[in-house]
Amino acid sequence: MDKALLIKELNEANDTALLIETIISIAQTNDFDENVVKSLCELITHNDSGVRDVAVRALCDLKGDLARLAAQIIAPNIVSPNIELRNTAGDILAHLGEASAEFLLDYLENPDPDARKFACDLLGLINTRHLAHKIHPLLDDPDENVVQSAIETLGNYQDESIIEKLVKIYNTKEDQKPNVIEALGKIGSRKAIDFLIFALTDEKDDFLKTEIIDALSINCDDIEVARQLFSKIDEVSETIQIIILKTVAAISFRLGEEFVLPDYLRYLAYKALFDDDDDIRAAGLIALGNVFIKDDIPSIMNEIFKGNSDTQSFVLEKLLKYNSPEIIKEFFKAFYNEIINRAMIGCDIDFLSLLTYLWEDTPTSNKNVVIDVIFDNLIICKSIECSSVVELLFKLDSQKSIIKVKELYQNSDDNNREFIEELLSDAGIDISIIKI
Repeated sequence: MDKALLIKELNEANDTALLIETIISIAQTNDFDENVVKSLCELITHNDSGVRDVAVRALCDLKGDLARLAAQIIAPNIVSPNIELRNTAGDILAHLGEASAEFLLDYLENPDPDARKFACDLLGLINTRHLAHKIHPLLDDPDENVVQSAIETLGNYQDESIIEKLVKIYNTKEDQKPNVIEALGKIGSRKAIDFLIFALTDEKDDFLKTEIIDALSINCDDIEVARQLFSKIDEVSETIQIIILKTVAAISFRLGEEFVLPDYLRYLAYKALFDDDDDIRAAGLIALGNVFIKDDIPSIMNEIFKGNSDTQSFVLEKLLKYNSPEIIKEFFKAFYNEIINRAMIGCDIDFLSLLTYLWEDTPTSNKNVVIDVIFDNLIICKSIECSSVVELLFKLDSQKSIIKVKELYQNSDDNNREFIEELLSDAGIDISIIKI
């Protein structure tokens, strides 16, 4: 039976269940023709939501000439006073893509600004860059919502030809500044970036400065942009400095470039490491570089005790690979002070177990100091809950651990000797090794 006729009869008979089943079957077998498409277009206003949904899904999957036919029929609905119908039409047209474009162009000149804006929005979603010149006139539209839509659409098109026009809008229309900034970031050309860098120091509003920094990061695949951005750090407030830090660190990390704050700005990394934003704290860590100084450690500890294993591993790898034995001692001394102050004795193993994955690449001198300083602090903690750490250290380097425990045992009073024996026993280690 003719599929379009069947749809019509089922619709007239109000047999929604069979109508839905029939539409699904047509879509699954791709059994479309012009009449079926016309029938489906009529069903997007059906009073049953199930029928509407399957009709819309079927229309969205159309290709070629049938997609163009559907777009031609559906397009007039974007000016419907029925908001639900208008949005449904928009969804279908966006899914049909390029096939919809030619039927949207006339609406760019519609007397209704909502229609102009909606058509422009849809063309932006469809991303038909070759039609950019059709959008250009809307940059001078009397309705600011239409202007905003045109800016966003042309930004999505990465249309470099409008940069001068966007700069003019930026300088004359305060409310459009955030939209211009985002569009320039998406365009991402040298000219667009140069203006954004200039605007960063010229602009007085911190919100807009933040928008500019975010825009500079959108398409950034050039470390020079990050360096240009960082060069402005002394010219902005501390709040904006932190955002620059976050952005430059992210760009540098993404491009595999090292980024280290100069000493006089190291305090920004410390402030970042106490921020609530995960990305800002990560930027603070990156900005400290590979080599830590003693003053870094309190801020690093704050991040360590956030409990993020990826961040913990990142810190521990740098500590073990690139830092001196003196800094390693200071680090673990601070770590165990935090363990004691936070009443977390026994939880140290959660962090220290990461040593297993990093031990092989750790320099021998640093391996020795790690074992020394951890054992020294276990004696200070004096808790049997630390036995899992003892077991870990013996697995990492049993010979060095034996030497260290013997030394501690020989230099201890009776109380500490009793604790060491209990600790070893609880870790499953023969206590005779310390008495030989």
